Amino acid sequence: MPTNITYNIRINKNVREQADTLYKSMGLSLSTAINLFLTQSVIQGKLPINEVIAEPSYTDILLRDAEKIDVETANGKAKTYSTPQELFKTWENE
Repeated sequence: MPTNITYNIRINKNVREQADTLYKSMGLSLSTAINLFLTQSVIQGKLPINEVIAEPSYTDILLRDAEKIDVETANGKAKTYSTPQELFKTWENE
């Protein structure tokens, strides 16, 4: 029969609350979820996490591009068009 021990760890409060809510919705306690994580680490001999690359949100992309446009405009390097048709023509030629 396995012997359990108590182990204290520091966890970001918001992460802990969100994880607790998530695991409760799955019918698990946070302690059980951590035990599952550790057990899978031992079984796999590595972190049991698939690499996840978060894609930037559209808001982040738009803000970044807007800042770039602001800088280019301030430096006189922004390309401007008199009409939408002029812009579309440029796109067709690319």
